[in-house]
Amino acid sequence: MKAPRTVLAPTAAGIVWLVTVFALLAVAINYGNNLVFALAFLLLSVWISAAWQCRRGIAGLQWLPAPAPEAFAGEMLRIAGNARGLPGRWHGPAMLCAGRRGRRHRGPVAPAWRGGRGAEDGAALELSLPAPARGRRRIGDLHLLSRHPLGLWQACRALPEVAALVYPHPAGDRPLSGNAPSQAHRRQEAGDFQGVRAYAPGDPPRRINWRIYGRRGDLAVNRFDGGAGGQALWLDVAACDGDLETRLSQLCQWIVAAERQGREYGLRLGNGQDRPPGRGRAHYRHCLAQLALYGEKPAGADVGVSSGAMP
Repeated sequence: MKAPRTVLAPTAAGIVWLVTVFALLAVAINYGNNLVFALAFLLLSVWISAAWQCRRGIAGLQWLPAPAPEAFAGEMLRIAGNARGLPGRWHGPAMLCAGRRGRRHRGPVAPAWRGGRGAEDGAALELSLPAPARGRRRIGDLHLLSRHPLGLWQACRALPEVAALVYPHPAGDRPLSGNAPSQAHRRQEAGDFQGVRAYAPGDPPRRINWRIYGRRGDLAVNRFDGGAGGQALWLDVAACDGDLETRLSQLCQWIVAAERQGREYGLRLGNGQDRPPGRGRAHYRHCLAQLALYGEKPAGADVGVSSGAMP
């Protein structure tokens, strides 16, 4: 695989520095002053050395992106990752930016660090971009940028594009209630053991699988088959008013409210992609992902089950 190319260019300060060097050389030639010659060549050597150090500091970085970012429409989409350097090499301050030479968006500058072999070595970088509308987004034109040392040169290295998911903005005039959306009968867990699922608020403590919690630190509950009773909600797009985006925003608000209340809910979108009643973070993210991708052609597996945007 071809290594990403590092682009090196002088900054405005670097150009002024070089012009100063040429001005000193002109003065030294005119007056035959050896001290001015020495100063000019000293400044020139610093300028060249800064270029070498700037490019070297960013060329060896390994970029480890965080899971696909998620956000609600109208919020900021947080792109994060870790820049890990070569073992034993010092790397200067770097930043994550979007746009040519970082002119559109820039993240905070990470401090200088020394590369190593441990997982803790490196620098965490992040960048916040606006997410104006729902849907799947491909964020390209991302770069690692450094102006270390002295700010005379700027080294810029392109990064792979990032896939992101933007959920509808949760909004609507109709609060979540027991009558609308409609009630749905659900099966209670009572018979044969069927596996485990993620813990959701309201699950009885006696069903928590303590072996999984002791081994991985994750809360999971045992799932059983059989029995009946209880109520779940059907969140139906047909029960919402307004245009498509207004309806999806209302559904998103109901999903957020149902999740906060620990209720069990299902999703009806009228496009053959209904989701049966359930609860928990995985169910929550799948429902939001279906709203975000409503009207789009399915592309591969379910999207949006990584690090979610939990209210």
